[in-house]
Amino acid sequence: MREIIRQIDEVKRRVGLIIGKPLSFEINRGRNKYVRFDGYIENAYPAIFTIRTDKEGEDALQSYSYNDILTKNVRISMR
Repeated sequence: MREIIRQIDEVKRRVGLIIGKPLSFEINRGRNKYVRFDGYIENAYPAIFTIRTDKEGEDALQSYSYNDILTKNVRISMR
């Protein structure tokens, strides 16, 4: 249990370092459906972080938990 808490703390720290930088995201929507888009992390809160997309016509603001990164449902890469 303690190891999971350390991992989440590390994810929070790393997300905090890339706030506002241009990034590419790959989101797993289940059943082998992936959504890819460009955007940036707008804010980081204690339990979630928000992503602002650059693409028109999609939800402009999306929120995810840090656990989504640990489970690889959200993958972030630099543009």
